[in-house]
Amino acid sequence: MSSNPGPLLLAPVYLDKVWASPGLAAPWDGLWPAPANTGEVWLASDRHHVTPVAAGPLAGLGLDEVLARWPQWFLGAGRGNSLPILLKILNVGQWLSVQVHPGDADARRLENEPWGKSESWLVLDAQPGAEIIMGLKQGVDQARVARATAQGGLPDLLARVPAKAGDTFHLPAGTVHATGPGLVIFELQQASDVTYRFYDWDRPGSDGQPRALHQDKALRVMTVAGPGAPRPARLVSPEPNRLELLVEDPHFALLKVVAKAPYRPSWGGARPRVLTVLAGHGRWQGAQGPELAPGQTWLLPASLADAHLLPAPQGLTLLESLA
Repeated sequence: MSSNPGPLLLAPVYLDKVWASPGLAAPWDGLWPAPANTGEVWLASDRHHVTPVAAGPLAGLGLDEVLARWPQWFLGAGRGNSLPILLKILNVGQWLSVQVHPGDADARRLENEPWGKSESWLVLDAQPGAEIIMGLKQGVDQARVARATAQGGLPDLLARVPAKAGDTFHLPAGTVHATGPGLVIFELQQASDVTYRFYDWDRPGSDGQPRALHQDKALRVMTVAGPGAPRPARLVSPEPNRLELLVEDPHFALLKVVAKAPYRPSWGGARPRVLTVLAGHGRWQGAQGPELAPGQTWLLPASLADAHLLPAPQGLTLLESLA
């Protein structure tokens, strides 16, 4: 493999949230040993809450510093020096705020941010009866949303969608959405933290005061759409290494990989990709350092064309996020 750095094992960052479940549901609690009341586990980020390198000669270095030193190697030519995607685990004990995110043009115009926030959710665990909000009920238009927002009747217009383990939801920028309680979700999104809250269930924040709402901006950037639904996976390749395309967005793609033979991540061409191990073990061919194990997140440089994964006999299941 190349003398340039990578693949890099990243260490997660744990964030306390007012809506968090007290602990992660089994077996996910063993993968990410999050402190009590962790609502978000950030797996790969070079902005806002930076994930550090966990092992090897770059251990302790923030991902932002790594990308500033080797931008073209990790991200590809002409792609700047910042990772355009962000990976999280959401550990949901209460309804999140009803919110919407701007697209790229609105984020630049309204917030001077480089990009907006489209996202996707893969449900890892769901309690019976779990739901999300995804879009609006049939026939609801923007004018009706504006009236309901002003009068306190917004929840009656929102589309509640059942969510179970294995469901994948694609939420382009502009989608009105919220996650409900009893869910553990893998989230792949654009690397933006711009959120406009429509409604927060009349709930105090961690300081005891109501959290800020951004209803005017939310109305400006929302898309009239819904109700939403899970999206079916598309089979990319069968055995011995099964690849399923869960989401393909203009800004990112998400694959589920079940590898039983040597595997070279290459779908989608030379792009930066992040591998999150869900089950099984393996190692990088020819590389020193830790083996792949459940709960780990690895950054694979766009320019590293010869990286091969060697799964253990029982196989290796991972999520492959492409920027």
